[in-house]
Amino acid sequence: MPFKQREKSMQDFRKFLYVLPFAWISLTPMPVLASDNDDAKFAEYRDSLEEGNPGEFWVDDGEELFFTKAGPKNASLEKCDFGLGPGVVEGAYAQMPRYFADTDKVETLEGRLITCMKTLQGLSDEDIQEQYLNIHYLNAAEEDSRVSPLSQLATYVAAQSNDMPFSVSLEHPKEQYAYELGKKTFWHRMGAMDLSCAHCHAVPGRVLRGVELPIMTDPRRAGKVMGAFPAYVNKDGNVRTQWWRNERCVLAMRLPWLKVGSEIDAALILYQVKKASESKEEISVPGLKPRA
Repeated sequence: MPFKQREKSMQDFRKFLYVLPFAWISLTPMPVLASDNDDAKFAEYRDSLEEGNPGEFWVDDGEELFFTKAGPKNASLEKCDFGLGPGVVEGAYAQMPRYFADTDKVETLEGRLITCMKTLQGLSDEDIQEQYLNIHYLNAAEEDSRVSPLSQLATYVAAQSNDMPFSVSLEHPKEQYAYELGKKTFWHRMGAMDLSCAHCHAVPGRVLRGVELPIMTDPRRAGKVMGAFPAYVNKDGNVRTQWWRNERCVLAMRLPWLKVGSEIDAALILYQVKKASESKEEISVPGLKPRA
């Protein structure tokens, strides 16, 4: 299906999906108890869309972008090295964030994509800001359905690790440092609200806007959450990445924006992915979330 036609179909499908949960709830013969956790509440809803997850559009369009030549060097991203060798995407996401010798830092998937845009395609920081990051930051607003090409690329690459558990390394000193920084950041109270990530995500039973908050210190819950992102969020009609999930919490804490690919971005994700890896939960991208 041509890109523009597919985009129109996706927009129509999003409108339908926004109404679908309410119709499903009204037709459900047994009431859903308020004490049920998020998985129990929406299990049947997720199952109903298992074969029609609109997030698959992001996988398809991300693949198209991945193999499209662009930039001053007129090159695609197909030779990008995500840690397993140039061009190897299968299983790469399952081992990220990780240390990369060519940049001498720990990089997330989105951060590594940006690195490859610079090295392979010859894009400048200004080019990347204009073509990728401006829309990526703008569409971080809830219920903003504008599509980020960076999210599309990330969803395609992440989907190549489906059915695999996370297996991140802490062998390099900079990976160890990033993990400890992520742990410190997760537990440290900060900002105008004097909150930490742990305030909401390490205390059982916390509910925000009718949604039970996942306990990210529990490997099983962390595994399910981290393995589902990038995920299609029905409320927003958009696919959201791990960066976005952390960014929404950062904004709620009244902190400055979390920069994509930054040291704190990589550290927070590595800390949570490492916890997720303990559960051996398999990656299933794109996930499906009623809201996140």
